[in-house]
Amino acid sequence: MKNSENNNYFSLNSYDPHTHGGQYLENMSSATWVSDALFTALELDLFEILEPYGNDGASAVILSQKLGTEAAVLTPYLALLESLGLLFCFEGIFTNASLTKRYLLSSSPDYLGDAVRFRKTQALHWHHLKSALLQKKSIDRDDPSDTATALEMTALKNKAVNELTRMKALECVGFFNDLSGKILIIGPGSETTGRCFAEIFPLITVTLLTDESAFSPSLTSVKDVPQIRTATKTDLQTAADNSANDYTLIILTGLFVTDDQQLLHDQLSFCLPILSANGILMIHDAFDEHATLMARLSGVNRMIHFGGQVCSAKEVIQQLETADLSTTALIPLETDTAVIFAGKSPSFIESLSLTPIQRLKHPILNVGFDDVMEIAPDSVVVTEFAKNKCAFGCSSANLKHCQANDIPFEETIHLLATYSKAFLIKGTPGTGEFQRKILEAERLAFTSGFHKAFAFWAGPCHICPSCDLEKPCLNTKNRRPSMEGSGIDVFSTVRNNGETLKTLASKDEFIKYYGLLLLE
Repeated sequence: MKNSENNNYFSLNSYDPHTHGGQYLENMSSATWVSDALFTALELDLFEILEPYGNDGASAVILSQKLGTEAAVLTPYLALLESLGLLFCFEGIFTNASLTKRYLLSSSPDYLGDAVRFRKTQALHWHHLKSALLQKKSIDRDDPSDTATALEMTALKNKAVNELTRMKALECVGFFNDLSGKILIIGPGSETTGRCFAEIFPLITVTLLTDESAFSPSLTSVKDVPQIRTATKTDLQTAADNSANDYTLIILTGLFVTDDQQLLHDQLSFCLPILSANGILMIHDAFDEHATLMARLSGVNRMIHFGGQVCSAKEVIQQLETADLSTTALIPLETDTAVIFAGKSPSFIESLSLTPIQRLKHPILNVGFDDVMEIAPDSVVVTEFAKNKCAFGCSSANLKHCQANDIPFEETIHLLATYSKAFLIKGTPGTGEFQRKILEAERLAFTSGFHKAFAFWAGPCHICPSCDLEKPCLNTKNRRPSMEGSGIDVFSTVRNNGETLKTLASKDEFIKYYGLLLLE
C-alpha cells in the first residue's frame, strides 16, 4: 500500500499524543470519505467487473467503458482504492487486491459485502446522533414505513449479521479440540455460529433459541444441517429437570446488542440450570477493554439503532463470579470482539484450547497498563548506540540506581536469542509505579507457567521509597535491568512493532513508558 504512514485515519486507532493533533482531527473529520469510497465501489459492482480480467487486470480506460463514465473521472477514484488497499496497480493496470478477493467478491465464502452495505444504512442514522443523545427525537431504528423496503432491510440485516458472525465464529470454534453432546446458542448470528460448530464437530447437536428479538434465528437458513434445531425458552424450561437436557456448551453472543435482551443475571438464571456440571458457558461480544475505539463506536451504534450498549468485561466477569462460576480472563479474538469462558467447575478450562499467551495477556493488562502487545523477540533492536547514550547522555549514569540495573550489551543479544515470545508493555509515569507494575506482570507470567519470564523496565530504578546511593542495593529481589541501559534501542523497537514514539521538545509533553517482558 502506498504512503501507509499517512493512512492511519482509516485504521481506527485512538489518538496518539505523539502524532500531530491537528492532522488527527483533519483525518477524523474526513473519515466518512473512506467509507463512502468503499460503499460506492460495491454499488458500482466495480470489484465484480474487474475480477474476470484476472491477473492481467484492466486499465482505467477499460473500466470507465464498462461503467459508462470517463477515464479522467475514474482514475483518481481508482488511485484512492489502491491507497486503501482494495486494488493493486502496476503500470496503470488495476487488479483486485487479496483483501478484496477474499471479502468483497460474492463468490468468496468469506464475503462481507452485505455487511458493508448494511453499515451504509446504519451510517445514515448517525446524522441524528445529537438528537438521540439529547432525546429530542426518536430515532427510526431501521423500520421503514414501506413494507417492501422493510422486508428488504430485514433481509440485508440478517445477511450482514451472519457474514460478520462467520468471521468470528470460525475463531470461536478454534478454542475447542473436541466437542460432543448438546450445545445451545443464544443471540444474533446464532445460525451461522451453529453451522460453524456443526461442520467441525459432527457429534454435536445444536439448539438455537428463538425469541421475539430482531435477530431471531431462522431454521430455513440451516435446513441443510440436520444437527441444528430451534427451540423457545418455554421448551427448554419445561425440560430443565430432564438430565438429558444438560448442555455441554452454551454460547451467549451479542448479549448487549438490543434493548429487548435480558440482563446477564437473568440469562444466567435461565442458562445455568440446563448447563451440565462440567459444561462451558461462552460469552462472545464486543467489550470495552478490547479494540476499545471500535468497541465504543459499536456501543454508540447499538444505542442509536437497537437501544443496546457495549459492556466492560470486568463487570461481566464479576457477575459470573457472583453466580459462583469460575471464569477465564477476557480472551481477545483477532477481530474486534472477544470471549469470556465460565463453568461450574474450575476444571472446565482444561478442555479449552487456550494458548498460555491468551490466558496471560489480559491479567497483565488489568494490572494497569495502557496496552500489552505480543511481539517477536527478534524485533527488539539492540545497538551499541543505546548503551553509549545511557553512559554518556544521562545524569544517572554513574549512580547506583542506574548501574545496578543494566546488563552488558552482548549479554542482552544472547538473552533475547533464547526466547521465542515477548510482550511489549506500554504505560505512563510515574517511574516507580510503572516499574512495580512491570514486576507484577513478571510475577503473573511466572505463576502462569512461564518459568523463564524476565522483565526489562524503563529508566533508573525507583522501586524503593528511599535509596542510599552510597550503599549496595538491599532490594536485589526486585531489581531489573532497564531497556536502555542494556543496549535496547527503545525508539526503534517500539516503531518496529507499530507504535509511535518521539523525542520530547518540552517537559510538559505526553510521556510514554515501555517495558519488555520475555516469555518462555
